[in-house]
Amino acid sequence: MNRYARWGIALVILPMAACANQSTPAPMTPPGPPPLAAADATFIQDAAQGGLAEVQAGQLAQSKARSSRVKAYGAKMVADHTPANDQLKQIATAKGAMVPTAPNDMQMQQMTALQADMGRKFDHDYIEDQIAGHTAMLQLFQTEAASGTDPDLKKFAADTVPVVQAHLDAANALEHGGMHKGMHKGMHHHTAS
Repeated sequence: MNRYARWGIALVILPMAACANQSTPAPMTPPGPPPLAAADATFIQDAAQGGLAEVQAGQLAQSKARSSRVKAYGAKMVADHTPANDQLKQIATAKGAMVPTAPNDMQMQQMTALQADMGRKFDHDYIEDQIAGHTAMLQLFQTEAASGTDPDLKKFAADTVPVVQAHLDAANALEHGGMHKGMHKGMHHHTAS
């Protein structure tokens, strides 16, 4: 083989060898969802914990309440909050957000107190907790609907406001219309902050 042929082969092989040593670039992974604003993430946490607490308290009311009206209210809370909780979880998961799986500490303390109550005291304390909880949730959902940054969460909040308002109105009607005749005589108000 003559000298020029060897150089020609070398010139062809060297670039090929150099290319073989280069690693192939990693495939592009699609970017995840953009991070949520802090207020939206807080909304998810607070709304999820509140919804979980409503379901648990509603289940307790169905078994412990003395008044059939309070039992029916508890059943309504379970029926309305369970699909809302599922919808919020679906939205949050699509956004890459963590969703709480239990109520917060204060809500757990309220549940513990309710579990110790019996009869009319249970009914009274449960409805008082519902009024306080739904008042707080109404403000939370109205704030997210008005000033949240994520459009899906804003829509969820706006769509849920009328339901939360209806729950609050029903709890107030139970309190003021009486779950039991003469219930408020001698009862101290139990508030859940």
